[in-house]
Amino acid sequence: MADGRLVISRTPEVFGHLVLVVLFGTLTAVMAFAVFSDYQLAVRIVAGVLCAVFIYCGSIEFRNYRTPPPADELVIEANGITRIVNGLVSWTAPWSEIEKAFLSLKFREYTHRRPKSDQFTLVLRPGPDFDARSTGLTREPDGDLQVSDVDLTSREAEELLPILVRHVEVEIENDNTAVVAKPDEPIVDVARGEELVVEDDVVKIHVNGWDKRKLKVFHLCSLMIEVCCLVVAAATDVTAVRVGAFVILFALFVVTLVVDAFESETHKKERKAVLELGRRGFFLRTYGSVVGVWWHEIDAVRWGIDDQRRYLEFLPTSEAFRIRHPQLVSLTRRDRYDEESDVLDGGWYRLAEPFTGNARREFEVAMRTAREVEFRETAIAG
Repeated sequence: MADGRLVISRTPEVFGHLVLVVLFGTLTAVMAFAVFSDYQLAVRIVAGVLCAVFIYCGSIEFRNYRTPPPADELVIEANGITRIVNGLVSWTAPWSEIEKAFLSLKFREYTHRRPKSDQFTLVLRPGPDFDARSTGLTREPDGDLQVSDVDLTSREAEELLPILVRHVEVEIENDNTAVVAKPDEPIVDVARGEELVVEDDVVKIHVNGWDKRKLKVFHLCSLMIEVCCLVVAAATDVTAVRVGAFVILFALFVVTLVVDAFESETHKKERKAVLELGRRGFFLRTYGSVVGVWWHEIDAVRWGIDDQRRYLEFLPTSEAFRIRHPQLVSLTRRDRYDEESDVLDGGWYRLAEPFTGNARREFEVAMRTAREVEFRETAIAG
């Protein structure tokens, strides 16, 4: 950064091409030595072919080294912000036409293995006279513009902040100080007391798993009936009664196997949906997809009911939530898999998987220690 000018570059480096040129040159020299040495003819032929291949690859890498790739940069200077893509100006936004700027912390899955992987998105709120078409941008429905398609690291955000505050009003969305790493009443302590599944300080709830209480009642009743059938069969000499007892015993055994088989299907990777409640946020993991939100991005949660099925719904705290999470826009519909489905009122989002009774109880138990996340009334469709 010099004279109030900052360039955030994502242009690929050419140093790697130079390293490959040296590598292919070294391999070519080795193969050339094998060609001109006193080896068998077959070895010399193979070495010659490899030498030609290395020379060809080396020439390609040398050409890539001598031809720098097109610039991919976000330039912040005294006049405004300019986005350069493939060496061409994609758009420019002068400071005089910008009303407010947001440095929005992107959601990520926080783990101890990646404690410093924060990334920010630069979002601009244009003034009333801002012409989005002339700058090459597209207005969002709420009037905000997601300006930068370049993810900013924490260091880049720190370098950018002094320039932004010099020209426009700036707001930092969900910086690290807003994230409570250790709540006053850790969620895992309550979870262990309630016999929830806790792994690595994360409560894991099987969303679409069968109700454990009903399964226990079923197995208990089935066992009692089976024991009664055995007692009756052993105590009577009537053949018909014995046959009837054994038929009931066999039928209950088959039904139990079928029930257990259906229940085990929900544990398979392709079907299982798991809600993970951690210190920083929650994740709904299904086969091939993850939906995640931080706690401090949520104002309230509630149960939404459609067709007698209950879904977890949450209300974001910020209007910029939709800009930070564009991939979650489908969750604003009652049925995310139906493009013509009605949109939820009031800005609520709905997780796609319905919760079983057991999952609802586990969630409510775990949420007793939620950080300023309010449980609201249950919403009924229609």
